[in-house]
Amino acid sequence: MNMLKEVSLIIPCKNAESKLTQLLECISDWEAIPNEIIIIDSSLKKYQISSNFEGFVKQFGIRLIIIHKQNLYPGHARNIGINSSTNSLLAFLDTSTQPNNKWLSRGIELMDLNKSDGVWGSTYYKASKFSTKIFRACTYGEKPIRTFPGSILNKDIFSKCGLFIENTRAGEDGDWMSRAELHRFKILLSKEFLNYDKLNYLNFKTLISKWFRYYSFTAKLPFFRAHKDLYYYGVSFVAILLAYNWNRILASWDTESIFFIPNITKISVLVIILLYTFTRGVFIPKKKGSKLTFILPFNFILIAIFSAILDLTKAMAFTYSKFNKKF
Repeated sequence: MNMLKEVSLIIPCKNAESKLTQLLECISDWEAIPNEIIIIDSSLKKYQISSNFEGFVKQFGIRLIIIHKQNLYPGHARNIGINSSTNSLLAFLDTSTQPNNKWLSRGIELMDLNKSDGVWGSTYYKASKFSTKIFRACTYGEKPIRTFPGSILNKDIFSKCGLFIENTRAGEDGDWMSRAELHRFKILLSKEFLNYDKLNYLNFKTLISKWFRYYSFTAKLPFFRAHKDLYYYGVSFVAILLAYNWNRILASWDTESIFFIPNITKISVLVIILLYTFTRGVFIPKKKGSKLTFILPFNFILIAIFSAILDLTKAMAFTYSKFNKKF
């Protein structure tokens, strides 16, 4: 049985009409239905709701607000939704995620039971193609991860830790979540996860572009510490440099010296490559939920190679962001 709840559901949308329609039409199956739905549409063409959804809204007396402003970044769109809401409880989704029919009801129950300030979203990244399974193993993993989409929060949180950064294309949600953690709000992790299926529609080139774009925008945000990702490369470079000069400095190229190590540079490079391959090809994917039956016996090589490409892309994005004033 559907229960109408005093919740404002906020959905940013940009040029994703079919996905938005799919999301809206599943709301009628939810156990708990929000009494206010706010769509911030920044598409080139204004979104038109279907007659089925219009009838559903009228049947339940839901307040539907559609705000059309072109070319808004996600943070700006969410801020408009927050400021336009009339309820004290806010729920957030986006057009790339699909919740199950218990997502909202179970989230509210979890908040009430624990007297918490909210629940974080939890998202599972679906992958059906081999290439996207490799990409998922390199990045998100097979376990649901904490995300802002899917979150249900008390509205007064935003008056305490501020709204979203509006002038960045990506990373604004991570920045806001970091600020919320600094304020020590009691926000739990939802037990109901959303399904994200957009990976299946992306090819290799698009995935790399997406990765570069994300880190180009994210690198300058306060919560992100880009230099931490460069530690491995810095340590590796120093190790190779030391190895290259080891025999010259400590053994003076005397093969009889106890400090002389044959082929030390080659050995050092090989150790670094093997360590990276194991860490990025096996250890991290396994930790993030990928099954060993998928990783082994050979896929770990592809995972490690693609991880190296992504890490190189990330490093290039950091450099580009540092010298490009637009970011």
